[in-house]
Amino acid sequence: MKKSVELYEIVRLIRPVHRRLARAVEAKLSGTGVTVGMRAVMEVLDETGSLSVPEIGRVLFLTRQQIQLIVNALEEAGVVERQPNPAHRRSPLFSLTDQGKTVFGEVRARENDEIDAVCELFSADDILATQRVLCAMLDHFAEFEDDPDRPKALE
Repeated sequence: MKKSVELYEIVRLIRPVHRRLARAVEAKLSGTGVTVGMRAVMEVLDETGSLSVPEIGRVLFLTRQQIQLIVNALEEAGVVERQPNPAHRRSPLFSLTDQGKTVFGEVRARENDEIDAVCELFSADDILATQRVLCAMLDHFAEFEDDPDRPKALE
């Protein structure tokens, strides 16, 4: 079969895989008080440290307004805290609190069981090949990425 046909089949699988992964993450969050959106923001802050709301939005390709709602809820829950931003007086930086680091660590531990089970189905070479294919596709189609501060509607 042609490589382009095989690659297109991978493209067709991305949406249902994404939906199922989102639902699996949601199930693992049950009882934590953390939503899928909150988890995404917590992951960014866990990986990067302190960021402003617009910076988090750019990482997640979501609007500043969407991120602000999530950050407000995380701050109210005591899992993120704000600090002054020396680069921008009106846009504070946010980071995980100690409680937030603990909560996110527990969430990741729950998820790791599923990830470990799926890893058993593949060789390390399979996983590396998949990463190469997906990264190459992201790079190839980068010109079509929306600016998260000005998202375009799909027609």
